[in-house]
Amino acid sequence: MIDNFIQNILPIAYAFSFMLGACVASFLNVVIWRAPRGESIVFPPSHFPKCSSLIRWWQNIPILSWLALRGKCANCKMPISPRYILIELLGALLFVAAFWKWQGSIETIFMWIWIALMIAGSFIDFDHKLLPDFTTVGGMVLGLIYGAILSYFEKSYIPLMCSGIGLALGFGMLWLIRFLGTLAFKREAMGLGDVFLMGAVGALFGPISVLAVLILSSVFGSVVGLTMVALSKARLGKFVEIPFGPYICFSCLIWMFFSTELINWYLRVIGCAA
Repeated sequence: MIDNFIQNILPIAYAFSFMLGACVASFLNVVIWRAPRGESIVFPPSHFPKCSSLIRWWQNIPILSWLALRGKCANCKMPISPRYILIELLGALLFVAAFWKWQGSIETIFMWIWIALMIAGSFIDFDHKLLPDFTTVGGMVLGLIYGAILSYFEKSYIPLMCSGIGLALGFGMLWLIRFLGTLAFKREAMGLGDVFLMGAVGALFGPISVLAVLILSSVFGSVVGLTMVALSKARLGKFVEIPFGPYICFSCLIWMFFSTELINWYLRVIGCAA
């Protein structure tokens, strides 16, 4: 009977996760636009950037309103960037994936918060090449709280210790890479926000995640950087500046959902090598 109840309520829970993720991402669209400009995320109310006309509530329904308006402002008919609906869809799908992975446990709430921070941080970094403190420092604080709560429920200090060690390792490793890179390139090789962001990854997912995310993000960043060099026909000696935060976040998502598969794959590889 309990199993049947759980099976019946699961579709509702997934639908709720989708709607919650879309609503959170809709708010993140405001944060992504206003926070780097030093504007309030509360006042003035939501409005179309081009003509400053207020957005009515029926024009502000995540995903559906963009589709209903056909991607155009209701007042001036200027196009609305499709990035708005893509971010809302991204938030909705990632919230559903997190619910599926953690099955509505307390971990789900922390992962939802972390997903929101990563979405905001990634797109702000893409646009302005900076990572706001609320995503990086906030992520580290979130990770320590997460470790403390897990320690409380498991009646063990191990989760909190893993969070602390992961934070120190993530922050320390990327700070060292930043320091050495700055010496080598004679200019700042990496923003300090990336260092704090990796500390947040370690605080949430432990020391092993730091190594995995660092490797993955370096690979993705290198591929994109080399592609940009090739497309722009630039010389390899020319310094190509790309934001590293989005690749850290993307790699962290891979680790979040596929850490077991990655570890098993690695063990098979070294097993074959041995």
